[in-house]
Amino acid sequence: MSWRDVYRSKLCSHKQAARVVKSGDRLLTPIGLGEPSTAAMDAVADRKDELKDIQYINALVFHPYKIFAREYMKTFDMMCGFYNQLTMWQHDEGITAFLPIQSSSVGNVSKKRQAIDPRRMVIITQVSPPDDHGYVSLGFDLFFTPDIIDQGAVVIGEVNPNMPHTYGNSHYHVSRFKKFVEIDEPLFSPPLPEPSEVHKKIAANVLSLLRDRDCLQVGIGAVPGQISKLIANSDLKDLGIHTEMAPQGTHLLVEKGLVNCKYKTTHPNKIVTSFTVGDKELYDFLGNNPMVEFYCASYSNSIPLLCQEKNLVAINGSAEVDLVGTIASESFGDSMRSGPGGQLDFVIGAYWSEGGKAINIMPSTYDGGKKSRIVPYLTQGARVTVPRHYAQYIVTEWGIANLAPLNERERALALIEIAHPKFRADLLKAAKKRLRF
Repeated sequence: MSWRDVYRSKLCSHKQAARVVKSGDRLLTPIGLGEPSTAAMDAVADRKDELKDIQYINALVFHPYKIFAREYMKTFDMMCGFYNQLTMWQHDEGITAFLPIQSSSVGNVSKKRQAIDPRRMVIITQVSPPDDHGYVSLGFDLFFTPDIIDQGAVVIGEVNPNMPHTYGNSHYHVSRFKKFVEIDEPLFSPPLPEPSEVHKKIAANVLSLLRDRDCLQVGIGAVPGQISKLIANSDLKDLGIHTEMAPQGTHLLVEKGLVNCKYKTTHPNKIVTSFTVGDKELYDFLGNNPMVEFYCASYSNSIPLLCQEKNLVAINGSAEVDLVGTIASESFGDSMRSGPGGQLDFVIGAYWSEGGKAINIMPSTYDGGKKSRIVPYLTQGARVTVPRHYAQYIVTEWGIANLAPLNERERALALIEIAHPKFRADLLKAAKKRLRF
């Protein structure tokens, strides 16, 4: 039987594909552009009265699935590894339980969970149409899907003609899938937040830390987008990119000749990433592009791999930093806002990289300027993302604090200098009390 016959034999409707899920399964959906359509997940949710004891694990969800309504909790035990604006309310209202996990270890944690709670795993993911050899591509999201597939999961593929083939480790033969459903939906493309004046100042401060031949990892948000714009208009040259998420503006930096990956230690001449979320121009550049290689985060974020890369610069956002340099990037107290993601992977990688820098960025205040993000102690309940002994550069709109070579008292003074001026006096009093000087 040819691969085309195999493919046709597995084509079905969303309703039929949903019947693959059985009571007691562990159901997973990928992050970002790999996540299935609303129709796919709603078809599973519609079976709530006939199913029981389903563990549903997700991260960085962009579709408003009805499965997240409280009425589905009896059937679906929901866990999340990374929240965003659409989903963080679920934690506050007890809809989901948070699964603490950093990007490089998702596959390892999956194995450990199977060891204590063995279940059949099912994953539903968007894929490209098959190529001439019968291989579909995971396209723009390889974050944890290859690890789950390679651990023996039952796989349902939503075949979307808008999902391109990508290079790297993204291809699976149609025979590896249980079912296929054909859809035709535009790839999710969220509007990039408009940078404020504060964001622009932060980006300019970050730019001052960059050097020729740096290899960049940049997170998501208004500041990273602004950083890309500033780099595009700078005199920097011979930059590389090795990142978890391919950032907005990547195509501009390559087209202008600023990014060529020529001096990368690992994967020279290649951009390495595990997923992306951006606009059509970015998608058009990343798809079918042999310069860009997509890998599972267990590889792209592998700390031993990152440590080999020279001049690795990791740029990530944070929520709070205390006076000794402890960084919380996921929550304000017990109120979750995101997750560990790959921040610590790249912070440690940059720390040990020859010439590397880990840069944590944040506005100096929040809540309309009423509260300082530089604090004597982290808000009670805050989840620590980066321990103080790995903290390096902290950047606000007021300047840059290089914490790595400093003792705790020196760190406090350096952080106070980049705090908002209206909080500096109180922070100094708190520092003298906490650190006894």
